[in-house]
Amino acid sequence: MISGISERTITGADGSTTVVVTPHGELDLGAIASLDSALRSALAAAGTPPRLVVDLSDVDVLQPVVLGVLLDARRRCGAARGAMALVVSAPGVAATLAETEVDSLFATAPGLADAIADVTDR
Repeated sequence: MISGISERTITGADGSTTVVVTPHGELDLGAIASLDSALRSALAAAGTPPRLVVDLSDVDVLQPVVLGVLLDARRRCGAARGAMALVVSAPGVAATLAETEVDSLFATAPGLADAIADVTDR
């Protein structure tokens, strides 16, 4: 069960902003509505073009059913000519992304600073 989702905005030295969404706990069927709402809110707050990082470092379990929400956020971000990256540090989360073959669809980074740099450089 998801234990919460936090959101924060980080402003770079160049004045650009990146919104970071950090879910905590298990991302399963019960988390879909909360995660979707948080990602929609983050994209609305991210400015133009949107820069979004989803920090999955505090996620214990990522069930494949949740990937649709992440893919939809990626699609919306790309449609606005923005950039999105995932922080993937847990082996189980990386395995889910690889097993479902969506790992190549996302920019991923092992840490938050790398993910922010990735979305800022695009």
